[in-house]
Amino acid sequence: MKYLLVSILTIVFPLGTYAQQLQESPVVEASLSDFANLHPLIVHVPIMLLIVAVATQIGSLFIWKKPLDWVTFLALTGGVAGAVMAGVVFHPHTTGLTPAAQQVLEQHDSYAYWTMWLSAAALVLKGISMWLLQDKRWLEIVTTLILAGSAVTVSLAAHYGGTLVYIHGVGVQGNYVEGDSNHEN
Repeated sequence: MKYLLVSILTIVFPLGTYAQQLQESPVVEASLSDFANLHPLIVHVPIMLLIVAVATQIGSLFIWKKPLDWVTFLALTGGVAGAVMAGVVFHPHTTGLTPAAQQVLEQHDSYAYWTMWLSAAALVLKGISMWLLQDKRWLEIVTTLILAGSAVTVSLAAHYGGTLVYIHGVGVQGNYVEGDSNHEN
């Protein structure tokens, strides 16, 4: 019983304290101007598209090569564009992070940059395999491995991004993020 009480207290009190830091908002239908930064809206594009590209690339090694090559190429193109938009164009600038949150942000950024470079390299290789060096199995395998690496790094970047938001509260109602939103809290 003692352990149950201690477990409940160690979970409930921090959550209660964190919940008290949030302000109630009357916003029901948020517009783009309500967000301190567009990064959280855009970042899901490369996560989804790069994972789809890996699946279709693997599939193209075994079945429906030509149609899946195009699906892979288009998903990869969108994934690269989304990664650049999320990681460079709409990358949020933070302020006042705790040392632990700063370490998590550095990990998040590192994996995000690896994602951009690996996915861009996979896109170049996929283009080469479709137009210059067609039907080269070794090139398709190298492309698959690099693309799989980008799927791993985008997943790790997402994990650290989620840790920033859900554990450290970065970005929640604009906390620790430079920029402002127009909604009233």
